[in-house]
Amino acid sequence: MKLFPDSDTKKRFMKTGLPIILGIAWSPIIWMLLMATLGPGLFALTDSWPITQALILAVVAPVIFFLLRLFMRTGRKFYSEGE
Repeated sequence: MKLFPDSDTKKRFMKTGLPIILGIAWSPIIWMLLMATLGPGLFALTDSWPITQALILAVVAPVIFFLLRLFMRTGRKFYSEGE
């Protein structure tokens, strides 16, 4: 059983769906990286883990947005060469 019936459907998925999946998959990695690097310093400043996590979330959201744009731009360049 094929996942994609034809090559055009596969290309459409690669251009739109795959970058979103990659961005979502990278979000916990970025979250943990920022919590490990910025978390202790922010906790020392705020003395509250919920506030620290909210501040980290405020940083992670734009990073994921820019990663999504990067993945989409890269996908357009990579999959438009064969057309």
